[in-house]
Amino acid sequence: MKHPLEPMVGFHLVRTANLALKIVNAQYGELRIRHPDAATLMVIETNPGITQSAIGKMLRMERSNLVPIVSRLTERGWIERTPGGGKTIHLSLSPDGAAIMPQIHAASRAGEELIATAVGETGYADLLDQLRLIR
Repeated sequence: MKHPLEPMVGFHLVRTANLALKIVNAQYGELRIRHPDAATLMVIETNPGITQSAIGKMLRMERSNLVPIVSRLTERGWIERTPGGGKTIHLSLSPDGAAIMPQIHAASRAGEELIATAVGETGYADLLDQLRLIR
């Protein structure tokens, strides 16, 4: 039987992305978070005082998807909100958020290492270079 999508890059990108997320999310299991939560926390950690809008642009995430993530992370006590000018709210890690980041980074690295093992170190670097070309 022939698979009509087999020669299509988009099909393989989606399939691979789903598998990669499954691998990475499994590493976050005990932390009770998923990749979008970890990505949001990493962006805030690197850019203290960032706005939710800027996070959305950086992660290419719609506001409707980001709002519940920020709310959930705030409820867990990992994010602090500081009023800015007008309706602007600046986000930073709370002390508890900063304290959990080493575990989040370790889980992220473990997931990435599993992916790298599947394609080899050179394959991982080459794949990352190729994926960065797609904007």
